[in-house]
Amino acid sequence: MRRSIIMMVIAVMLLGIGCDQGQEPAVTESPYEGGSQGLLANFEEFGVEEDGMATIFSDETFPVEITLKNKGEEDIPAGAVEITLKGVSPNDFDGMVFEDTNDDELEKVSEFAPEGGEETVDMGDASYAIELAGSYYDATVFASIAYPYQTHAAVPRVCFNTEPTDTTVCTLEGKKTVYSSGAPVKVTAAREARAGANLIAVEFDVENVGGGDVTKPGEEFDNRYDQILFSLDDTSDPGMWECRLGGEENGGRLVDGKGTIRCKLVNPMEEDTMYTKQLDLTISYDYKFLIEQSIRIKKNV
Repeated sequence: MRRSIIMMVIAVMLLGIGCDQGQEPAVTESPYEGGSQGLLANFEEFGVEEDGMATIFSDETFPVEITLKNKGEEDIPAGAVEITLKGVSPNDFDGMVFEDTNDDELEKVSEFAPEGGEETVDMGDASYAIELAGSYYDATVFASIAYPYQTHAAVPRVCFNTEPTDTTVCTLEGKKTVYSSGAPVKVTAAREARAGANLIAVEFDVENVGGGDVTKPGEEFDNRYDQILFSLDDTSDPGMWECRLGGEENGGRLVDGKGTIRCKLVNPMEEDTMYTKQLDLTISYDYKFLIEQSIRIKKNV
């Protein structure tokens, strides 16, 4: 009995230490599966492996098939994935389809679809159209995969408090629990702070964790930087806030794949305000990455 009481006292002390350091305790479960993946893609085997490389004879065809798997938490509509083959000349291969898309919706990962949606896109049965000068020719086929995606993030306990020294209901200053949906762009941390008299601001740290390129929906990709759009959801009273990234409202660039979105109240809170409310953020972007597969074409003698 005495040991149980001691353990309870220690637990309360540890909780108090955590609060003193400005880190609120996690009081809710994440509404998301989480993870750092969105759409994955891979080439199916071109031919029989020989000496560590897919190999065919020059008078044979080989299937060019790309399997798409949605491992994130955003549905991808039919026809939204842009697949472009690169690395080989269209004049060198017959039967190869150099541009294609997905026929079906690729469902997001969820409780009811834990593996997410999957589709194999047929890019044709290809054959090498050039007469081999030597005994074999090695070719590497690349595929650029571009698709639209969104990241959803939730801070469950944003503190609206005009008396920051009164922590009865919530603690205003410090780190906040934040949950981020499974996607190649993630919200990795969140903080809240005073931003003037009866004003607060919430900061979201954003990072491109998928290894690909990011651009605003519908815009060209630029390998010098990533860029995103973002907005607060209707559940978060977006008209109350002004959100910026690097000085740009509702959009901006990531530097070295990272950035901080700062959402600040537009108008001061009324006196004696003290409550908590969830803040929901949606980040929208197009994402692009590259895959490759090599094949050896041997002269049939």
